[in-house]
Parts: sequence; structure tokens; C-alpha cells
Amino acid sequence: MNARIEDAGPPGRTARVARVVGRVLAQGLLLAAGLASTVLGFQWFLGAYDAGGAYRTAPACGTAAATPGTDCTRHETGKVVAKQVDNSGDNTVYRVTVTRETAPGDGYSVSKEFYHDTEVGADVDLTIWHGRVAEVFYRGHRDPVPTTPWLTSLKAALLVALGSALTAHGLAWSSSGAPSAVAVAVCVLSFFGSLVFTVSQCSFGVTLGIPVFGWVVMTAFATAAALDY
Repeated sequence: MNARIEDAGPPGRTARVARVVGRVLAQGLLLAAGLASTVLGFQWFLGAYDAGGAYRTAPACGTAAATPGTDCTRHETGKVVAKQVDNSGDNTVYRVTVTRETAPGDGYSVSKEFYHDTEVGADVDLTIWHGRVAEVFYRGHRDPVPTTPWLTSLKAALLVALGSALTAHGLAWSSSGAPSAVAVAVCVLSFFGSLVFTVSQCSFGVTLGIPVFGWVVMTAFATAAALDY
């Protein structure tokens, strides 16, 4: 009888082991959920980035490459009917108003060189993608007409911020509110960063590298803050 009791070990050992195992599992689940949320957020972001420049590699409609069911670009000739310069902000904005063959005219922001080389009455080439003007071209000047993915950027920012908070909580295993506070900053920066990178269409390395680096730094900061709590 005494031998069996001695073999059982101290009464609290099993409970301590169970708590340690439970903590490790909880941390693992938080880390997995955080990384999964972050990856999904970056997928949304890269999807918006790819969509913004997809017209550049799409085949022209009516060519052999534009097989049925394939997205293609159309080209129209537009006419410049007005030019405007806006000096009200920090940067000078140059705009030209162009009428289209199949739709009402609209104004487009262009480069300074594009603006000065065109005149009212000049014909410009318009690249049409999914029913909208994606690019204006005139004598070597090629200016994109980007769309702003507000909703996609918001979704991506929320997922990335959630991923940062969950990852920090999983690493630190602390009741500190630091990860949640940092997640708010991550959300704001991710939202505006997504808009900037998807509209500007920088190189893929820059577009992915800077946001990933920023996420790692912010998440590390949140983890360190939680550990010091």
C-alpha cells in the first residue's frame, strides 16, 4: 500500500504538468491564429495590388491572345477638352479632362510632362479595363489612372492588426493591454499603407518587404511591452 502511494509522486505534480501543457497549447493556438490572420490579411493586400496592375499584362481585345473568358483591354481615342492646375495642396496637381468615344468625359491626374505636352483638342489614347479608364497615353507619356481599394484595404488592415495582437499575446502570455493598443496603430498604418502601395504600384519586393518588416517590428514591440508588464 505504501509503495503504491510513493509511486504516485507529489499530489500537485499532475496539476502543475496539466497547467503547463494547457498554457503551451493555448500559446500555440494564439500563435497559429495570429499568423493565419496575418497571412490572410497580406493575401487581401497583395490581391488588391495585383488587381491594380493587371491591365498591363492583359491581352488586347480582339487579338488571338484574348481567348473567350479572358479579361482583355480595349483602346479608345479621347480628346482633351480642358486642362487644370491645382496648387491648393502641398503638391501641384495637373489634370486634363478627356471626352471618350463611348462614355462621358472625365478628368485625370497626369504628370507635369504630360500636362505641358498636351493641348486642348489633342487626341490621347485611353486604355479601358473592366469598363473604366486604366491609363492615358500621349506621345510617350503613359500615366495610370488608379482605383482606390478602400474596402479591401480596410479588411486587410483589420486582419493584420488582429494577427499582430494574437501573435504578441501568444508570445508574451500576458494580460497586458499593450498588444491590443499596438494593434490599433498597426491597423491604421496598414490601412493607409495598403492604399499607398496598391495605388502607387511600386515593385513587388518593396510592396511586400516594407509592410512585412513593419509588421514584425510592431509585433515585436507589442510582445516586449507585454513581457515588461
